[in-house]
Order: sequence, then structure tokens, then C-alpha cells
Amino acid sequence: MGAVLVAAGGFFGSQLPAMAASPGVQAIHHPGGFVGVVANPTVAFVLILLALLGVGLEILHRGTFVFGTVGLVAGALAVLGLANQPVDLLGLFLVGAAAALLVVDTSVQSHGLISLAGVMAAIAGGLVLYQSSPGESGVSLVALITVPVLLGGTWITLSRRALRVRHLPYASTSHELLGLTAVVRERADPTGIAAVEGELWRITARHGEPIEVGTNVEVMAEDGLTLIVDPLPGPPTVSEQVAEPGVGAGARIE
Repeated sequence: MGAVLVAAGGFFGSQLPAMAASPGVQAIHHPGGFVGVVANPTVAFVLILLALLGVGLEILHRGTFVFGTVGLVAGALAVLGLANQPVDLLGLFLVGAAAALLVVDTSVQSHGLISLAGVMAAIAGGLVLYQSSPGESGVSLVALITVPVLLGGTWITLSRRALRVRHLPYASTSHELLGLTAVVRERADPTGIAAVEGELWRITARHGEPIEVGTNVEVMAEDGLTLIVDPLPGPPTVSEQVAEPGVGAGARIE
């Protein structure tokens, strides 16, 4: 019996190279270590979407560098992962189309239909992104659905908030604001929005600490069209948290 097993093992062992070389069987190389992690279809898919989200938000929130850094790092890792897996160009095209649709939805009134189409395109792109071989798996079904929905919702929320601030009218001057007290209307981390003399301004803390909504701050300086502020001691100003700026009030910073 032992001789039979040895002979069978030798037979199948000798047939492996021939089977790998046959047209119907494709030899798949699985990288190990860190490259193997980023080459995982699910991880690479998430990295692609994070890269697109980060770069898009950096364009809308210029000067923060946080979104851009996340996007560039995720993009570099995604490229590394994609280079180590057989990728279908149709999948990449669909993911790119998804990003384009989400951008378009920020400038038109579609009641979310274009964003929904973008999310669906991202899911479809994930489905066909990898040329899976027999026994191989693509993007996890859970990640395929939840990640585009979550990141798409994040993009819609943050992009529309940024565009809403952009469409506020400019203030004529800013030097007269130095030394005035303002009330934070949108949490500053690192940038936010504050009401200054009935106008909305983009602010950032002088020492970089987060500033919560309702906090009284003092305008210490300006950096372009961003006001540099220091938080003041005392309880939040509740009335200013809920008050809306008057007609013609407000300033927006790009």
C-alpha cells in the first residue's frame, strides 16, 4: 500500500507542471507580506474609493491637506495592490464613472438620483474589477455594498456643506474684525465656520486645537480669507448656535 501511495504521489507530482501549462488552467501568484494585504481584492477596492474620496474632498476643502494626504496614500497603496492582481479595465472605468457622477451631483439638482447612480456604478465596478480564476474570490460582498454607500454618503454630506459655505457672499473687509468676538457655528477641526458681526467666516484655531460649536472665540489674525482665532473661556453662547445670519450677512472662504 505504501508503494502505491508513493507511486501515485510521484505521478501527480510529475503532472503538476503540465497541468499548470495547459490552456484551461492559469497559475495565480499570491504575493505575501504587506503587498499581499493591499493586493487583497477587498482591501484594494476600499483603497481605490478612499483615494477618490480624499482627493475630491481636498479639492473642495483646499488648504486642509488632511483629505489630500489620505487620498494620496490610499491611491499609492491601491496602485500597489492592483499591480499584483489581474484587473479588468471595465471595473476601473465603472469606479471612475462613479466618482464622476458623485461630483456632478454636487452641481445639479437631481434629488440624489445621480449620487445613487454613482453608488451603483461603484458596486458594479467592484463586481467586475478582478478577473477571478476558478477557486479565486473577488471583492467581499459585504464591502462591495457597504463601503460605496458609506463613502458616498460621506462625500455627499461634506461636499454639500463646503459648497453651501462657498455660495455665501464675501465680506468687503476683514481688518476691522481683528479683536472682535465670534461664535463658532461649525466645529473647527482644523477649520470651521464662525459668526462674526452677523457674517459667516471660515476660521482655524491659532494653536490647532478643535473648537466646538457655540464656543466664543477672539479673532487674532487672518491668513488670506481665513480668520485665526483663540477660544475664550466661558460657557457656549446658546442663542448664537441656533441663530441664522441676517439678510446679506455672511462671508465664505475658498
